[in-house]
Amino acid sequence: MHNEGLGRFASEKYKLKAFNNPFIHLTNYAINKDNSNFKTDQSGEKGHKRSLMAVYRQLGEEGVDIVKLKEEIKDIIIKTLISIQPDLIHHYRTS
Repeated sequence: MHNEGLGRFASEKYKLKAFNNPFIHLTNYAINKDNSNFKTDQSGEKGHKRSLMAVYRQLGEEGVDIVKLKEEIKDIIIKTLISIQPDLIHHYRTS
């Protein structure tokens, strides 16, 4: 699993009944950069778009077990690959 990456966050807090507000539900930079609440940070440590290491650091400061979190992410990746394995075999054999 790669150690570098990005964490992208919506620029509005989630509200259950705000279905038409893309700033709540989407994390795309192209959408959120137009919101007045969008915060940029060139260092990648804060704001709505930051480095994966900064996200892990913040979660760790909040008491999240980062080692366990990474293992759970790896588990999800493995299960995703297992779920598409029959399709991959089919495409491999027909190529």
